Amino acid sequence: MIDFELTDEQQAIRDMLREFSANEIAPRARSQDEAGQIDSELMSAIWKLEIIQSQSEGGGRSPFLAAIVLEELAAGDASVATAVASTMAYSLAIVDYGTEEQKRRLTEVLKAPEFQASAIAVMEPSFACPAERMKTEAVDEGRRTYLRGTKSMVPLASGCRDFLVLARYKGQEAAFIVPRETRGVTVREPCQTVGLRALQLSEVVFDNVEIDPGMQLGGVDGCDTQKIRDGARTAQSCIMTGLSVAVMNHVVPYVKERVVHGAPLAQKQSVAFRVADMRIDTEAMRWMNWRSAWEIETGQSATRLAALACAFAGEKTMKIADEGLQMFGGHGFVCEHPLEMWYRNARAISVLEGVAGL
Repeated sequence: MIDFELTDEQQAIRDMLREFSANEIAPRARSQDEAGQIDSELMSAIWKLEIIQSQSEGGGRSPFLAAIVLEELAAGDASVATAVASTMAYSLAIVDYGTEEQKRRLTEVLKAPEFQASAIAVMEPSFACPAERMKTEAVDEGRRTYLRGTKSMVPLASGCRDFLVLARYKGQEAAFIVPRETRGVTVREPCQTVGLRALQLSEVVFDNVEIDPGMQLGGVDGCDTQKIRDGARTAQSCIMTGLSVAVMNHVVPYVKERVVHGAPLAQKQSVAFRVADMRIDTEAMRWMNWRSAWEIETGQSATRLAALACAFAGEKTMKIADEGLQMFGGHGFVCEHPLEMWYRNARAISVLEGVAGL
């Protein structure tokens, strides 16, 4: 039997991040959405918490704890949580599969005093193309390897130091570390997305980019890209759960205080049942996430559960955001309340693939 009761250390970290998220992240969410970028001072503050660094060090690696962390960050702002998860995904992929030289290079980056953005580039411009059948490819020509293709929806692309690009290579999928300044790498202007505007999601073009022989993740032995996807889907589900928690925390006090026809909304059966469903769905998401993270942490195959958790969270997060919007009536559609932003973010996060990780 699996017991997911948090340890004292896990609970202390959760409480600390919950307070940080409420005091530092949530108050900036609206202004960052309107500005279309994340506050660099906020990311520096998060970097100094050493969330990413501790996960990337040998003894600190814990997908289960990472799941807790991402949910709490997302309760403040899904864009910030995804930015953290994106860089974490890059770092953890190197920790899990990198060569000694690749790990040494990562260690130097993690010692930097300010936030160092990196990202895994998985998605491609055609949504009709499954992630497992991508068009981006690496081709050997003589003694050199060239990367060709376009990746889309890459978080913080213009500010990234490195990309981890998933591509077809020698009949299978491989991952390549590509520094942002490599010749042939072009980062286009951020896409005008419905939600997650502060993430500055962009297309990145790889035009005959020459790959250094030591930059294939895992060296000549390669890596298990499916496990990278499993971690990404679980992390994405955690972020959607945190977003759902934010909606719940905003809606419940409102329906208790809002009086309609002589009684609080919460006392009306139709509203009470809908709020109860929101709570049930949020708890179900969390338990699926924790089970998937536990399977990853214990070395089991989490492919099935990670996919189910992500699909379930994508459906229920959108439903919860919509319900929250409806319960506020006309107020939900104006910027005075964050519900319209959460609704947009819920739609955006549910269609991303492979941008996060734990």
